[in-house]
Amino acid sequence: MSLPWHRYYRAGRGLKLPNHRCRHNSAGRPFAEGDYVILRQTRDRTAPPVYRGPLKAGGRIETHKGIIQQDDIIGNRVRELVRTATSRLGKAGQDFRIQDVTLDEHVRLSKRLVTPIYPADANLIVNLLDLHPDVYDAQNPADEKLEILEAGTGHGSLTIYISRAIHAANPPRPRPGPDEDAESMEAKILEWKNQRKAVLHTIDVAHQYSNHARKTIAAFRHGQYLHNIDFNVGSVSDWTSKALNDRESEPFLSHAFLDLPNADTHIETVAKALRVDGTLIVFNPSVTQVNECALKIKQDGIPLDLEKVVELGVNGGSGGREWDVRPVKPRAQKLQEAAETSAEQSEDRDSDMVEAQPEGEREQAQLAQEMTAPSDPEGKWSMVCRPKVGDRIVGGGFLGVFKKQRQRKESTDE
Repeated sequence: MSLPWHRYYRAGRGLKLPNHRCRHNSAGRPFAEGDYVILRQTRDRTAPPVYRGPLKAGGRIETHKGIIQQDDIIGNRVRELVRTATSRLGKAGQDFRIQDVTLDEHVRLSKRLVTPIYPADANLIVNLLDLHPDVYDAQNPADEKLEILEAGTGHGSLTIYISRAIHAANPPRPRPGPDEDAESMEAKILEWKNQRKAVLHTIDVAHQYSNHARKTIAAFRHGQYLHNIDFNVGSVSDWTSKALNDRESEPFLSHAFLDLPNADTHIETVAKALRVDGTLIVFNPSVTQVNECALKIKQDGIPLDLEKVVELGVNGGSGGREWDVRPVKPRAQKLQEAAETSAEQSEDRDSDMVEAQPEGEREQAQLAQEMTAPSDPEGKWSMVCRPKVGDRIVGGGFLGVFKKQRQRKESTDE
């Protein structure tokens, strides 16, 4: 006999998904088993909240103000009060107000294995992606699928923010019947996934982090945003190359986000999969790492434009100061290149005629050669890197925002 679908998920995949009656909380629905709640003290609004779940009949919640029975929460509605038990010393119980869990609270308070991207930063990143998916219409589905790549799943905090932003582009997910088994439910979900018009591909190198992120996202509002996401484990370059192979080298990504220690080694592969005008955002702890990415793009001729570099806040603080980061050539090198170009043009006009170089140009070229040789003999690019003045910020990580260029078509006249 096959297991019921909810037991199958719990036993086989380590996920506790809700039954057909469960849905996210609202002001009119009482809290039920499987829900997550926030409890806030009524006397001290500055006290840290108590975050607990999933609720279970007969369970209890221990706080520094006493014990709350979970049976007192189940059946109550949002914003109602529950009281802790009287202490052994005879002190009266403390009132707590029951609240629904917001996405920001879920990200900040859920169990973590790695440091998450904090809500303020996740909101900024989603805003930089500038997502405007059309609402799903069964009668007139969109032709082009919105596909986003996230490399570095980590805690899953940015993953769920992006999934929420694209959620409306997908059809309503299937709901299991009361006696539905695992096999038929799997078939329904697979068929539904083939109809999606917006997909987030997220990749992490560690199974442990990927599985933990999946559970964290499944716990929020009974997995409301879970099925917009495809979880993968491995190298982002390997995954992207295989995906391009399957699509006959046709670019398919609308946007990409890289949160990796060696992001510069993956940029070229990811850029091939990015559509024209698609956004690539690279997150690095230091601005020098963003420099390395920008220099590699410039030196290797990768068709990406650096739009901006944005500094994030610290420990969830707000950020947003823009930095002036751009590849430049030293002045001496520019003078030398200008002199060489001028000489080449003169030779092309009349290769048989030898003209005396004007005194000014000779001195200019000689000065350029003398200044360039000791400092930059290979003529490499250098970087301008400084904060743009006029804004207030506290230190933090950095986002390099790039846009995919439209490559020029080679001339066939020759």
